[in-house]
Amino acid sequence: MSLAHLASSPFVATLGLALLHFLWQGAVIALFLAATLASLPRSHAAARYTAACAALALMALAPPLTFAYFNAALAVDPFVPPNGWAPLSAPAEGGHPPLWPAIVVMAWVTGALFMSARIAVGLARLSSLIRHHTVPVSSALTVRFDKLARRLGVRSGVRLLGSDRVDVPMVIGWLRPVVLVPLAALTALPPSCLTALLAHELAHVRRFDFVTNILQSIVEAALFYHPAVHWVSRVARREREHLCDDDAVAVVGDPVRYARALAALEGMRARTPELALGSNGGSLVMRIRRLIDGTTPHAPTGRALAAPALALASTLGLALATLAACGGEQPAAVEKPGLTEAKAQAAALGIPWLPPAIARWESAIASSAQKHNVDPEAIAILTIVESCGDPQAKSSSGALGLMQLMPGTALSVAKELGIADHADERLLDPAYNLDLGASYFGKQLVEFGKKDPTRAFELSAAAYNGGEGRVRAWLDGKAELSEETEKYRALATGMWNERHAARSTTYDTWRERVRGKMASRSAHPLPGARVTLHFGGATPGQTSAPHEGVDLAAAPGTTVLAPLDGTVERIEKNTKGEPVLVLAHGRGIETRYRHLANVKAEVGKAVTRGDVLGEIGAPEGGPHVHFEVRDNGEAIDPARYLGQTAAP
Repeated sequence: MSLAHLASSPFVATLGLALLHFLWQGAVIALFLAATLASLPRSHAAARYTAACAALALMALAPPLTFAYFNAALAVDPFVPPNGWAPLSAPAEGGHPPLWPAIVVMAWVTGALFMSARIAVGLARLSSLIRHHTVPVSSALTVRFDKLARRLGVRSGVRLLGSDRVDVPMVIGWLRPVVLVPLAALTALPPSCLTALLAHELAHVRRFDFVTNILQSIVEAALFYHPAVHWVSRVARREREHLCDDDAVAVVGDPVRYARALAALEGMRARTPELALGSNGGSLVMRIRRLIDGTTPHAPTGRALAAPALALASTLGLALATLAACGGEQPAAVEKPGLTEAKAQAAALGIPWLPPAIARWESAIASSAQKHNVDPEAIAILTIVESCGDPQAKSSSGALGLMQLMPGTALSVAKELGIADHADERLLDPAYNLDLGASYFGKQLVEFGKKDPTRAFELSAAAYNGGEGRVRAWLDGKAELSEETEKYRALATGMWNERHAARSTTYDTWRERVRGKMASRSAHPLPGARVTLHFGGATPGQTSAPHEGVDLAAAPGTTVLAPLDGTVERIEKNTKGEPVLVLAHGRGIETRYRHLANVKAEVGKAVTRGDVLGEIGAPEGGPHVHFEVRDNGEAIDPARYLGQTAAP
């Protein structure tokens, strides 16, 4: 999937915006925590730990809540969010949606996966440590440990094991917690010191700190890009160690003796696995000072750097989020929801492969889209599928015009809009047809957007073809969509998803099928003629535009025939002022003829395959007729319509 495809996804756009907003949200939460900690005595470890955990929880909730907020805005109107915010699915002024949401999301996913992998590896190492590198401790120590656990109110069965792979006591696990003790400590530390350190570990077990630590690590992995998250997490871990120190002192009864135990531990200190909880957590010097005189020294340099860093992150994040949300503009006032005409036209031009037959109605599409707060690209896609851009299109079921409105439906929409002079004939007027069609489709988008914003276009397109009731029954599992509606849904949705690609595979595949079927029914317009200039060749006397048809040469007066059933749509003048006969054959296919003499066809009249259109003329270069085939206004090689293979 390309970056452009990702950028056009409302989910990706909303997620990217939520991640960017967290830059300032996280900084604000961290600043509030810093203010709270400054007001709390350092001896109140429980309150300080609660504040840090609350801040971390708020940080974890901020991105999903922000995502839900913007997603709810999309549900109200999937194409035009309220309060003047730029639509997340709308293109930028260049005709394409901004790429930054996709870049942000891809970078975030990459980083989060890497950090999550580190957590998984850490857990695997801890599991391996318990399984392969532990031994039972003495029964006397086990009995003493069990008594200590009961004294601290630890009810679950906690195992005490020794290991030569650790240098400090630590807790691993939750459902079946294990306290690991270094084998060297069993002989190197006095029993009173060992008891104090084991009390510290049991305090971790009692509060389920192993689970809390893993949750912290998950939050850090998900929000890895924000320094404030890591700072808050460090504060929480530090205060958690202080809490356990207080519990251990309560058991030992003497802070000095416990401080000596920590000092003895310093002599055998080594790096502890991040997900394990050990007695060496935090700065031992700070913890000892806190126990002895109730103060905690600080690193002035860290504090001096933290405040500017948080302020900078807050300012930068707020600025970026505001610019991104407002489309990079600085509006003087909040505009009425919807697209200005200039923006709507730019959005309508945002489909690189938009066929000429639709492009000629850009202004009317933009106007109707703006009026009814609908993405103009959605109207353009629907018009391609419905009529291939033919304003006079009439279906066998009676649907009329560009958006193929049924007269009954059009009448209902006209009444809702307060149009008093509605008439079925007006549905053949492109602007009027688009006005009613955009209103009708816009209501479908709102209704189905409430159910699932990410599928708003898909479900609304299905309802436009098969009826709203049928689609709702299908969603509830009570009915199936008709084969026609299924094909319609797939076709419209495919083009919608590819609307910002250089080419639409869905559109090209569909049109190739149509061209093939029409070609299989075609008869040669000038049997026996020879091709004197192929499609795509250099036109004599011109150095720029390639030849958009074929030149068929024959004797003067030879009759030119209609290759397919159709209607004489118009006789127009080309850039040289020469008359061009245009026949519409339905499904977006039309044929054009230049250099005709004695034209027999009449505008508005139906023709059948083989009817005489006129005679071959005698322009410069000898008697010939110029024959073109166009698909939705795009010139295509007529070779197949002459019973030939395509020209090289």
